[in-house]
Amino acid sequence: MTSIARMVLVSNRAPIAFIDRAGGLRAARGGGGVVTALRDLVRVSPVTWLASATATADLRAARMRLEHGGLFGGGRLALRPVPIHRDAAAGHRDFADRILWFAQHGMWDRRVRPETPERIRWLLTRYRLAARSFADAVVSESHRPAQSGPVFIHDYQLYLVPGLVRAQLAGAAIAHFTHIPWPALAVWLQALPADVVAHLVRGLCAADVVHFQTKASARSFLSCVAALLPDADVGDGWIRLGERRTLVRARPVSIDPRALRVLPALVARLRADSRRLVVRVDRGDPIKNVPAGFVAFERMLERRPDLVGTVRFRARIVPTRMSIPEYASELELARSVARRVDQRFGPGTVEMVERSERAQALSELAAADVVLVNSLADGMNLVAKEAAVLNPRLALVLSRRTGAYEELAEGALGIDPDDIEGTAVALARAVEMPEPERAARAALLRHKVLGWTSRDWLRAQLDDLAEARADLEWPDDDVTGGPSPRPRVVALSG
Repeated sequence: MTSIARMVLVSNRAPIAFIDRAGGLRAARGGGGVVTALRDLVRVSPVTWLASATATADLRAARMRLEHGGLFGGGRLALRPVPIHRDAAAGHRDFADRILWFAQHGMWDRRVRPETPERIRWLLTRYRLAARSFADAVVSESHRPAQSGPVFIHDYQLYLVPGLVRAQLAGAAIAHFTHIPWPALAVWLQALPADVVAHLVRGLCAADVVHFQTKASARSFLSCVAALLPDADVGDGWIRLGERRTLVRARPVSIDPRALRVLPALVARLRADSRRLVVRVDRGDPIKNVPAGFVAFERMLERRPDLVGTVRFRARIVPTRMSIPEYASELELARSVARRVDQRFGPGTVEMVERSERAQALSELAAADVVLVNSLADGMNLVAKEAAVLNPRLALVLSRRTGAYEELAEGALGIDPDDIEGTAVALARAVEMPEPERAARAALLRHKVLGWTSRDWLRAQLDDLAEARADLEWPDDDVTGGPSPRPRVVALSG
């Protein structure tokens, strides 16, 4: 991978969050897995990062920088907040977080009040308005001097941006990465009208490369294109719409091991307790299946009364999206089950912490005897990868429905997240795992993660985009009149 021109990176969340304090603005590090994963890009190339400005402090910051071309910073990283009109922002957020999130994780049947098709189509218009703001900002950035690098667009909030950018910049180099699962068409159609899904799919096909976390998601996307876009020619890892060819790749996101910092004193204190330690670190999101994890732990103690008093469960569950009723009820259920299990088997058996403290969370993963990840659906789950790097004696109980399982299956204890009994059995096995097996599995997990870090992930995306752009040089037919060779692609079958 060689050095490239300054790139434009587009995501919903920013690497910097603005906070209104006493009439002034304070900048703090932005949160979220996507932001964390993308920070390494700055080491590869100068980046202009576009992110939504919807909160009052963000909008103030955006207005303050108008005389500077809308940019904060410069050099390796410049941030451009993209103001989104309040009405468009609300609809965009609802379509992304209430419609797409639940649909793509196969959780539509858990909605409290599912939207009607008419409401979904109306929200799509708001989603498109917000996408237009992002696209216009990308086009504006393309006119700056020395701004000739590629455009990298990230995640489910921005499916329509590639098409809107392409309509204004026909020759732009564009890649899109979807961080959450892309389900089979049948799952999509349980939630959304077919025309809405087709609109999203067509927007993505305007990119030169469409990236997913897993081969399963890539295959599902190709199947959706084949079923919904009658004018598309679909192959193994590529799509042709008219004169444009789009490559489809599976490139699982990873972590930067150098960025993992623990608190040695906390690790030592946790390990000093003679009881085995089960840990989980998650957001309070229905897809994370937190209450079921507590129930499975309870079932393990029911099945194995000899383990009572010898094991404890420390769960760090961070509240998120509490204005969405499904999230609020999920967190309250988790609290209720955690209290019940703790009261039933003795104080200190279960501890549920509701604070986002990264150093403490990493220290808990490093000290754990067992880490539990029982998500109902997960694009990746970086907690499993962080634990694998930090913990040399890790027993990982991992849902087969996470993207991480595709990579870590050989070293993990795989579970069906709907199977409480099976999860209880896996937890007991992990708690009692002999040290030689524990060390061998942990070494395998660590080897897998270190063999594909965030730098490898970024390098692969840049290489894919370079391949896609090189393919544009191929003529439709060679001089003999026969079809030109297809571009080299990574097979997604199997």
